[in-house]
Amino acid sequence: MNYENYDPSFPDQPVVDLYLPLWANLPSFRSKPAFIWAEDGSNGATKNSTITYAQLNESVHSISTQLLTQLQRGDTVVILRSPGLELVEIIFGCQRAGLLCIPVFPPDPSFTKENYHHLVRVLSQTKPKAAITHHDYIARVQRYISLSSDNHKLAEMLQKLTWISTSDIKDKKVSSNMGSLPYKSCRPNELYLIQYTSGATGIPKPVLVTAGAAAHNVRVARKAYDLYPSSVIVSWLPQYHDCGLQFLLLTIISGATSVLTSPGAFVNRPGLWLELISKF
Repeated sequence: MNYENYDPSFPDQPVVDLYLPLWANLPSFRSKPAFIWAEDGSNGATKNSTITYAQLNESVHSISTQLLTQLQRGDTVVILRSPGLELVEIIFGCQRAGLLCIPVFPPDPSFTKENYHHLVRVLSQTKPKAAITHHDYIARVQRYISLSSDNHKLAEMLQKLTWISTSDIKDKKVSSNMGSLPYKSCRPNELYLIQYTSGATGIPKPVLVTAGAAAHNVRVARKAYDLYPSSVIVSWLPQYHDCGLQFLLLTIISGATSVLTSPGAFVNRPGLWLELISKF
């Protein structure tokens, strides 16, 4: 085993997902929070939800197993979920299943607002086989397809997708014996993520990321930030691209804890970020 860091507690893994069972199987990490989601309440009080390393590893294993009952390794999937712990679990679940995933903020499923054009761009350029989202969202999309008369192109693209409910892949438990199973998921030279640029200065463009490149990127960032398992990250950045997404990977390879909240919560009340920094 080669060590690419100054600390031997950081074994060099070829892909980020391999760090997760490494930490989760250590007794001191099983109950350690990997991610904490802070929901800002109307009265200014935050409600926190936590997922530990052991819980995340078990959930990722279960999600990946369920996904492969409907999809094949190497398939492309679009993830339509709002920021939160569930999005984190699905992103890592897709990597373990060997799927190429595209996290996208879900537009209003009535598709009457102007925010659905990015989804059209994603579906046209990446041609995913499936979409993963909440069952209520699926029901509204199917209603749109059955009643659509204005945008036949969009309805046709939506109809071609295999729609997978998050409850179907999360609520069904499978036997977890990862230690005895060979790792068959994303290899370092394989694409595992398509992340789109923000579109702030031009039309959003797809960036193809291999599992090995992502792991190298966050290993370099871990060195630069001097992160340890005792470190805490607090972020409100979008979990769909760039730093917000890389912080998820950075947390796992560092064995650290990330406290997350949504961009909308930060915009509505910027002081929330400072409060979370002070608290955690």
